[in-house]
Amino acid sequence: MRKRGSTVKTATAKNKISPKKSIRKRPAQKKGSVKRKSNYRSKYMAVKKVDTVRQNTLQVISSNKEKARINDSFHNALISRQGEGVNTTKVDEGYFATLFSDQKKSASFQTLDGTASVFKSISGWQDKKFYILTNEIPIGTIVKITTADFKTICAKVINALPDVSNSIQYRLSDAAVAILGITNKTFQITVTY
Repeated sequence: MRKRGSTVKTATAKNKISPKKSIRKRPAQKKGSVKRKSNYRSKYMAVKKVDTVRQNTLQVISSNKEKARINDSFHNALISRQGEGVNTTKVDEGYFATLFSDQKKSASFQTLDGTASVFKSISGWQDKKFYILTNEIPIGTIVKITTADFKTICAKVINALPDVSNSIQYRLSDAAVAILGITNKTFQITVTY
């Protein structure tokens, strides 16, 4: 039978680890030297700062693109209306206005308030056919949309609103938004149907 001490010696000899090295303390840091932890932290903070700057830059770019898109939409609406010889101070309610007035004679109306945003559409610039997406009104219904400054247009509900967020109840075509003179991403409207 072997002694315990001899097995430990052979095990350490096999692994070539001296008992003194395993107990050895780390050398003391010199004054003025930077520890590894703080060096890692400064690199991490620099990367985090770069990511924050990049994210802020992307937000500013997307905001500027949205503003440019809305301004272009509004500009296109003004140009198309001036080309027709229409007075730009009065808002034309659009193609569906006569259908709405016919619908108005035969039924009672309901009014809903909510928050709206914009969707891109190629329709409405020349033909004045404005469209709206909502889950609250049946598809095919002609509605009258009134803004906070009492500008109105008539639009047709063409589809349900995709589940994006609960804060938006309506989405209007960009031509309709341009005719109404709205430049915000989200805005309050009153819908009568």
